[in-house]
Amino acid sequence: TDSLAAIADWFKENWKESRKPRVAYLTADNPAGKSIEIPQMQKYLEKIGYEFVGRQYVPLVPTTPPTTQLMWLKENRVDLTLGFMINPGGQPTIKEAVRLGMGPHLPYKIVFGFATPMHLQVFLPAMGELGEGVVVGGSFPAWDEDCPGMKFIHELFKKYRPTYTPPTKVPHVMYMAGIVEAMIQLEAIRLAMEQVPFEKLRPVDVLEKGLWRIKNLDTGGLTNTPLTYGPKKVEGIDACRVDQVRGGKQVKVGLYPLRHIY
Repeated sequence: TDSLAAIADWFKENWKESRKPRVAYLTADNPAGKSIEIPQMQKYLEKIGYEFVGRQYVPLVPTTPPTTQLMWLKENRVDLTLGFMINPGGQPTIKEAVRLGMGPHLPYKIVFGFATPMHLQVFLPAMGELGEGVVVGGSFPAWDEDCPGMKFIHELFKKYRPTYTPPTKVPHVMYMAGIVEAMIQLEAIRLAMEQVPFEKLRPVDVLEKGLWRIKNLDTGGLTNTPLTYGPKKVEGIDACRVDQVRGGKQVKVGLYPLRHIY
């Protein structure tokens, strides 16, 4: 929900017409996809100036093109969709949308927005120019983004993966998630050992004397913001990045505060 709220913030910030933009959910027909359907989400969209139109569901992995769902968006004059899909669902959905002439650069103007499972690092190589205009909230940097964290990852690739040849052969995007996880765990253990000797360290110590004491952990840009944790602060980050496919590239278009919609 916070990833989608960030997309909604970005879209509204760039809206040029005098009328309210019309938004609908286009999401996976499974518990994860429907988890965005909470009253707080719709209220936030209406609060910031959207007209909420309704919802359409697509199978998690479609076996036929979701033509009916996309035509419903057209018939209801939807400007922005928000949803949770994985790439095996999002890719065929966007392919069908392009066939129907739907997209920010196509005859029917609409932007398709997705939460993080639709990582553009996976989506772009598979979709090419068909993915133009698709937006994802809360993901990781592009493989070629100029930030210290990505430089560190490329150094690891070159050291431990001799066959690595960017950009033609890269690991899955969750490699970035693994590096971030390692950073967090190492920092939590380091902080815990400031108060508890290694030989006496327990998991609860790593949590309470380690993780909860992490403040402004710099990941070199791999996370949307530096990480801060505590008993009542589980997200770590304070803001959500928004990326869009532009000219065949993953482009960071904004960074928006977490709205804590849950």
